[in-house]
Amino acid sequence: MNPREQRGLVIAALCKLNHTPECWLVPSQSGEKIYRVDVQAQTCDCPDHQESGFKCKHLFAVEFTMKRETDRNGNVIETKTLTFTEKKTYTQNWPVYEQAQHEEKHRFQVLLADLCSGVVDPPHEGVGRKPVPLADQLFSICFKVYSTVSSRRFNCDLQDAHERGHTSRPIHPSKLRAFMAGEELTPFLKAMIVRSSLPLRAIETDFAVDSTGFSTSKFVRWYDEKYGITKTAHDWVKVHIACGVKTGVVTAAAIYGRDTGDSPVLPSRLNCLY
Repeated sequence: MNPREQRGLVIAALCKLNHTPECWLVPSQSGEKIYRVDVQAQTCDCPDHQESGFKCKHLFAVEFTMKRETDRNGNVIETKTLTFTEKKTYTQNWPVYEQAQHEEKHRFQVLLADLCSGVVDPPHEGVGRKPVPLADQLFSICFKVYSTVSSRRFNCDLQDAHERGHTSRPIHPSKLRAFMAGEELTPFLKAMIVRSSLPLRAIETDFAVDSTGFSTSKFVRWYDEKYGITKTAHDWVKVHIACGVKTGVVTAAAIYGRDTGDSPVLPSRLNCLY
């Protein structure tokens, strides 16, 4: 085996040769250049073959590769490369998951109280008893909605929250309806949505804007001309939100009437993003 043949064997063993319909593409031994080899014509465009006319190491490399990829019957073995994408699954840590659910309600109250603590009350004018602090109002109505129970049944939770120090004073459940009907709390609630999403500001870069509907306790009645009957159904409102794609965190929300279109509301939702 001459030196050119030895170097050709090294190239065939260490380098990847590509075969096209016209020729073979053989990298140089240093890997910096690619030479075109025609096995049928026994030619190569490398300087060694062009200047001397000898059979170069690249021709030997192709022949060694062809012998390696040909079976005993003379059939060429075609090698295909398949790329597999591994689907990674994450197992659920059930003990931690159950503990989180057991403590969810208590943990929610701590986070909600901290979120409401940044609300500053306006100066109290006039005489008489001061109104319930805004932080207590926001905490009580958010906690009430979270509990999904009536105001009367929510009384025990409200008392427990005060005993834990989440509200500055005891709140009667009958006041919740007045709190929830007060439009003056709307800007504070929107600000709390933005504030609650700020910890994920470094993670979320893509956002989705969409709308959904919520049924209310009111009924609407209309006359169906097609069938000649009167129909009734729950009234509902439309909620437009902007949320992060990765974590699903809500960054902005607004409630409009049931017939409000999405397009007119879109600019205001985009302006609330990070």
